[in-house]
Amino acid sequence: LAALFILGTLSAEEEKQEEPKSKVKYSTNINLVISYPWEGRLGVTETFKVPVLNFDNPFMRGNNIAFKLGAELTPVTLEGKFDVVWTPLAFLEVYGGASIGSGWKLSNWHGLSLNENKNGKTHKVPINFQKAFYSANFGGALQFDLGAIIPTDWTHIIMRADQYFLYRGVAGLNSLESWVILDDDGENRNGFTYCASYVLGYQMPLPMNMIAFRLETKKTFFSVPDGVDKSTWGEDRFNMLFGPIISFKPIDKLTILLIAQWKNVRSYTNDDDTTFYQTRTIDKNKGDKVIFRRVGIIFDINIPNN
Repeated sequence: LAALFILGTLSAEEEKQEEPKSKVKYSTNINLVISYPWEGRLGVTETFKVPVLNFDNPFMRGNNIAFKLGAELTPVTLEGKFDVVWTPLAFLEVYGGASIGSGWKLSNWHGLSLNENKNGKTHKVPINFQKAFYSANFGGALQFDLGAIIPTDWTHIIMRADQYFLYRGVAGLNSLESWVILDDDGENRNGFTYCASYVLGYQMPLPMNMIAFRLETKKTFFSVPDGVDKSTWGEDRFNMLFGPIISFKPIDKLTILLIAQWKNVRSYTNDDDTTFYQTRTIDKNKGDKVIFRRVGIIFDINIPNN
């Protein structure tokens, strides 16, 4: 969900602001995510934006490097993050970052747990701060705003495409052990994931300032035991998440996003809620299904400090 905040970088209002080229900007971002099925996340990020290679032309006038230090809290996890975003051209971003955190079990929600195969059934073992999860990412984005070419209030058709590699792991586990994070399906193992997202939207000079559609794809590159074919349970395939976004800006420093998302899921011959995922078999007579994933609201507050 936090990835939705990239839409703020395309704000038409920000593009209209003119700041001294040499001015370093400091800001605090506070965001709250509430979604159903029930999820909650509170994040605080400090951003230091340093002008770099600014020149007096449309492509390089706002060039900068942003350093971001933040923390996120959910009912079952606590995580610290550090990110660097370099904007060498108005339409290009290059970024990387890292995070570390841990989790616990609360009622039936698993923040961070092992996912073990017990006679073909899923068996979740809570870790409860005994181990840490960590991640690192590196990638880039291309973004476009028609309003930068045809400068009127009603021509802001925006597009953005992100491509990045994500490595996630849990300390002390090997690459064949499965784990659960944020009460997901438990199909995680230490390793790389190739991620991409695509946004097409329209910004307006109204309190409802944007409508957009976002598509996210992921492909994992996890290790499997010798002689095991991960295509049996569909791990060789791409996963998709998609849906509309509606953005409201009731006051200058507050953005409210409404989201709804759907995802694709495999069709299996032997699946129920308790089956360990690696013991499932793809039903070749059926295609993937599209199911509802979540509906949510995001409050995003950005406070300039200078």
